[in-house]
Amino acid sequence: MPAVTAKTVLITGCSEGGLGAALANAFAQKGFTYLRPFKFPRKLSRTGGALDVLVNNAGSMLKGPLLDVLIQEIRKAFEINVWAMLAVTQAFAPLVVKSKGVILNICSIAGAVRMAWQGTYNASKVAETWFSETLRIGMEPLSVCVLTATVGEAETNIYQIGEPPELPKGSYYLSVRQYIVDQAAGKLQKSNEPAEVTAQNLVKDVLSGKSGQTWRGGVAGTAKLASWLPPTRIFERLLHSNRGVYTITLPL
Repeated sequence: MPAVTAKTVLITGCSEGGLGAALANAFAQKGFTYLRPFKFPRKLSRTGGALDVLVNNAGSMLKGPLLDVLIQEIRKAFEINVWAMLAVTQAFAPLVVKSKGVILNICSIAGAVRMAWQGTYNASKVAETWFSETLRIGMEPLSVCVLTATVGEAETNIYQIGEPPELPKGSYYLSVRQYIVDQAAGKLQKSNEPAEVTAQNLVKDVLSGKSGQTWRGGVAGTAKLASWLPPTRIFERLLHSNRGVYTITLPL
């Protein structure tokens, strides 16, 4: 795809301390006009009706073992992480197609690995990645570049949002509750990259005309390598060695 030279970007999920805010700053440094979704109709006239880059960044992280998470909460997580991304893309597709622009979908390395205590989040990111890559195939003939950002560990507030997981009475995982709480709080993530660096690299990818998957953020390279390898019990054990999975004792 040709390099991007136009200058309007709309980003969902731009709360302070998150990757969206870092992306807004990174795009602004490159001369882009940043359009907030709730102010979009008023600003659209000032841009000549153009939208050159759409960034789907909004998301949520539902934490806890799959056996203990309420089904309605899982549905809500998929609504935010999967269906909202597709709905926003459908809504703004005419403007992006008109400008022959770029759609940047912020996915996660969580979609490339399986983690015991955040199964809902990981599964939603698998779905989001597949939706994004399928959109890429369907929108390339329309001269739209779809970039799937498989983002690793970045210094954001994602682990501080929401309440820690509450294990119900009788949960099979009470003996490893502290591991679950620590993972939900981000205490087991040790290779975070500054969000500003991740954002700047993603903006470079957009401006270069890159499409398909791009792996950015802490340990993204390791996750990419792991995604190429066949799933093995050895890799699973290494991944979960400090997460309490193999020290579970059943309640009496």
